[in-house]
Amino acid sequence: MKKLIGIIILLFISTVLKSYAIEVSTLKAEKKLEFSELFPKTTCDKIYADSFFGKKNKLSEEITLEHYLNLKRVNLDETNSNLSLFFDQRTYSYKNPELNLIIFNSLSDDFSDQIQSINKKIIDAGTQKIVVCEYDLKKSISQGKFFDFKMIFDNSTKVESNITPKILIYYDGTVEYIFYDEQVEYNTSQFNYKKYPFDAQNFKLVVSSQVFENLSFRMSDKFKILDKEIKKLNFSNISSPGWTIKQYITYPNMESLGDVYSDYAKHSVNSELTIERNSISFVFKFVIPILLIIIINYCTIFVPMEYGRISVCITLVLSLVAFNLVAATAKIPEMPYLNVFDWFIFTAYVNAISVLLVSFIEAVYIGHFMGHGIYDILKVPREEKTSLLRFRQISWLVLFLILLTSAVTGFYMIYK
Repeated sequence: MKKLIGIIILLFISTVLKSYAIEVSTLKAEKKLEFSELFPKTTCDKIYADSFFGKKNKLSEEITLEHYLNLKRVNLDETNSNLSLFFDQRTYSYKNPELNLIIFNSLSDDFSDQIQSINKKIIDAGTQKIVVCEYDLKKSISQGKFFDFKMIFDNSTKVESNITPKILIYYDGTVEYIFYDEQVEYNTSQFNYKKYPFDAQNFKLVVSSQVFENLSFRMSDKFKILDKEIKKLNFSNISSPGWTIKQYITYPNMESLGDVYSDYAKHSVNSELTIERNSISFVFKFVIPILLIIIINYCTIFVPMEYGRISVCITLVLSLVAFNLVAATAKIPEMPYLNVFDWFIFTAYVNAISVLLVSFIEAVYIGHFMGHGIYDILKVPREEKTSLLRFRQISWLVLFLILLTSAVTGFYMIYK
């Protein structure tokens, strides 16, 4: 009985966890197409044999490619200045009337029960937007079966598909070029680290065609649905370790080649991506401790020399050096300019060295001009150390002004 109750509890927990788990595939628009070859292989082979759309060197008629991008992950390798994008799926498609005729002719002479069953399924589905054949993309293009639109990721350093790209044929004559599990890398020399570790990075990604006549792009209806869904989720379905995606927009673009009236134009799909660094851990690990060191270090100037001020200051400086060395192992590369953290460390060092310098001056004054030891000054009457007390009051103000000046100067260097 106990075992039965235990099994029931485990099943209940498992069901609850599954119901609350966020599954990326639950997004309506990004569910992967489950390919099912409706046509017999012999029919698909016949369609393939009769297709020679890639033999043409250029497009004879205007074609609008419907584009779809499903970005799943953004990864930044800041040490090597590399940006990697991982696409779950990328497609572009268009309707080819000639292919529609080839499909019709391939089926017109076939009155088999299988073809009649397929026709019934299509009638029941109420749409001809059904995949019927699948071909290898690279092989199909190399053999001239389908047109090569020469799609490239502009300025990318690497494009790799972990699954063989396919060409899908729909019953209505639509041709879809489809890429799965794709990785694209860029060299991101345009990184701006001036506001590090509170920086945001902007990227513009361009997928363009090297065909400059009779071609245009539009975002597919499926992409428009996906775009609305990911915006509702605030881009949480896109993994971006260490960063938060603040903006991701995709739109078609045309760049005229030549004068305004030229028939040649570069057509592309542009994506603008803005990501913001998750800096909260950096704040707790480095910024707050260093800020506390700055405050404590400044406050030590109010502690008389005879109570071991110099020892405390040296200890705080060593702590500051230790934090700086740890923070220096950050993954960002060396830049020819200062960033926010550099300014913060610079202010901390100026404050620490200024306090030490003032303490040394005070020690020299007590020893050489007043003729007393550090600990003997306690026994000196107050009226005999009026100058020393005045020096201390002035040093409080001077150190505060030095701290303020270094902070303002650093801010001006970074943000102006």
